[in-house]
Amino acid sequence: MNRKECTRQRYVVAFLVVPILMITLGLSGCKNAEATKAEHVQRGEAFLKDKKYQEASIEFRNAIQLDDRFASAHWGLAQSYEGLQRYAEMIEELKRAVELDANNLDARVKLGTYYVGANAIRKGPELVAEADRLAREVLQKDANHIGGHILLADVLFAQDKREEALAELKRAIEIDPKRIESTLALAKYYIRTNDRAKAEEIFRQAISINGNSALAHSEYGKFLVQTGRGEQAESEFRRAVEVEPTNRDARFVLASFYLVHKQLDKAEESYKALAEFDKDKPEGRAILADFYSSIGRYDEAVAIYQEIVARAADYTRGRYRLSEIMLQRGDVRGASEQVEAVLKGNQRDMQALLLRSRIRLQTGDAKAAIEDLKEVLKQEPNSRAGLYFMAEANLRAGKVEQARIFAGDLARYYPDYLAAKLMQVQISLASKDPAAAVTMSNELIERLGKEAPSSETSPQMLTELRAKSLMARGIAELQLGKTKQAREDLTAARDLAPNSPSSYNNLALAALAENKLDEATGLYERALAIDSADFDALNGLINNVYSKQSRLDLAHGRVDQALSGRPESPALHYLKAHVYGFEQNAQGAESELRRALELDPNYLAAYFDLAALFVNTKQQDRAIAEYRKIIERRPDDATTYTLIGMLEDSRQNTDAAIENYRKAVELDPNSAIAANNLAWAYAVHGKGNLDEAVALAQGVVQRFPDVPGFADTLGWVYYKKGLHGPAVEQLQKVVAKAGDSAGYRFHLGMALAGKGDKAAARRELEEALRLGEKQPNFADAEEARKTLATL
Repeated sequence: MNRKECTRQRYVVAFLVVPILMITLGLSGCKNAEATKAEHVQRGEAFLKDKKYQEASIEFRNAIQLDDRFASAHWGLAQSYEGLQRYAEMIEELKRAVELDANNLDARVKLGTYYVGANAIRKGPELVAEADRLAREVLQKDANHIGGHILLADVLFAQDKREEALAELKRAIEIDPKRIESTLALAKYYIRTNDRAKAEEIFRQAISINGNSALAHSEYGKFLVQTGRGEQAESEFRRAVEVEPTNRDARFVLASFYLVHKQLDKAEESYKALAEFDKDKPEGRAILADFYSSIGRYDEAVAIYQEIVARAADYTRGRYRLSEIMLQRGDVRGASEQVEAVLKGNQRDMQALLLRSRIRLQTGDAKAAIEDLKEVLKQEPNSRAGLYFMAEANLRAGKVEQARIFAGDLARYYPDYLAAKLMQVQISLASKDPAAAVTMSNELIERLGKEAPSSETSPQMLTELRAKSLMARGIAELQLGKTKQAREDLTAARDLAPNSPSSYNNLALAALAENKLDEATGLYERALAIDSADFDALNGLINNVYSKQSRLDLAHGRVDQALSGRPESPALHYLKAHVYGFEQNAQGAESELRRALELDPNYLAAYFDLAALFVNTKQQDRAIAEYRKIIERRPDDATTYTLIGMLEDSRQNTDAAIENYRKAVELDPNSAIAANNLAWAYAVHGKGNLDEAVALAQGVVQRFPDVPGFADTLGWVYYKKGLHGPAVEQLQKVVAKAGDSAGYRFHLGMALAGKGDKAAARRELEEALRLGEKQPNFADAEEARKTLATL
């Protein structure tokens, strides 16, 4: 509600009873609104206490919709966004809370702390200056505000005023000597000054102040991990749990320590103990399920989440996670069922839309994924996940420049988001720029080498990012022909992610580049040992090994083995069709592609392969019908219109071909083949404007100057327009590159004849006829002879 609605109302009427009634109703409405927004905040704060950040954010947003100037709602929303790791939005809400409530000192400290943290990563004097202002504003209002002193210490440290920073930290401790957090801040100061001995002394001092503080033992344990003393660290983590058995954070740190150090039995025991605290709540069992998922025990993770959603159908996070795990396993149908169950209750549920976009990306329907992500970004334009997957969706759709734009927005809003930098590397690979990919990979790998685990980047995430960065650099090096360096990087990536099938699939590419077929086979087999239905491994074996060895019996066997475990996987039926294709068994291939489409009507790759199958078997009508089905699902796909145009061309359906080429160029002005073929049709068949044909052909040649076919089209368009000089100049370049083509020689001869250079024209036309005797597709022999007769 807008505050203006609750101002005193004035009425000029004949009867006093009317305004009294109306004023009473107005005041009652304001009272209800005030109570309602307070209730939303109260519920939000309860959710925050239980760390249900998504639910809390909804309550705080509801309060803000009633009153955009409700400071406590903005403060609560900021804390919710922090829990959800949506830091850019958190900062905006903190700014709003600070603006609206001059007495919210904690919000000022938190905002200033994030400014200092951002400055540590990307130097910005303005960030430090703003943090300084906030710290001094806090201390002006409350000279004994401990958080204010600690923030000011951070500011002074950033300004390289270390002694003053130390003094502020000591002042914070003096105010409350028993406050463990202040002593720990002092220990971290000494870590930053590389005085580890002093830091350890302060950690021990914190424990001596309160030996029953789980936080003190946990933070000391983290310090011991950083200094390479794992056994002592474990002892401290265990001690943290002993002194505060009900401290969930302490138990989580211990469990994470075991997980990172591959002590899976102890990790499982710790996660089970953690889950026991909330065994009657969905969140408790979910912790254990997430652990099983993280170590690849997907069946157990799925079973727990299925049990959770069966008992608590409205626990949407359970459905989100169940969908994610099913998607990771390749169970697209199961993942979709969970997402649709959420969307049935709320069609605009952002997390469900994000998940559905990922499902659609996995099934090759980038267009539909983009539509889901548009809705996500409409609700939250700066959504980190929304921008990330929108970049990926556009990349998958072949829209590299659009992908680059979204990746750029992602990097601008979240400059410290390492996955965004990896996305930019992948975009460079997709845009055929491996050199740039190597450069960016180098920068990212160097950055990752200096990165420490944090609330946003867990140790597991850092390891995964390092592995993927090495993979990306290795693939780029393969494209540059640097096989030795590629093998080193891909081997290092495999060592970091030994349980990832992609580690072995990428290393197999290096083996293939060195013609080591047996090694590649072994690597693909290793990937399949991890996941017997891994698409890339099966695809690599079939296309790179078995087909070359004429061992299609083995190809059938491997796909059938995978299908026995996942009979409803459209991707596996798609691969089975490929095996039949190598055998030239059109009926078998069509049957498997149809089965893939029964399982997933939006599996676009199957439509493309069906169309290609019909093209190869001279069934143009059926091929066009399949391409039309693609257009029904992806009406803005320029490539499909181009393919239909080419098929209509082959059937001499010139008008239909032109219609489809035009549509392709309208959808994508950079569609080179469609533009070239449209220009050719205008010139040869007189179906369009020759000025437009010139513009189309010139545009294509400017982008692809070294392709003889495109240059030939431009030369012939010039000839048809009567521009014989430019035509000769263009066609001479074509013949210089591809002089063994009768057609190119014929075009040059005709242009020379038009220019009046009879001798040169005769020479080229005679050469065209000579070459044409060995080229049965040369259809211009008769016209060449007629022209020769006039020279």
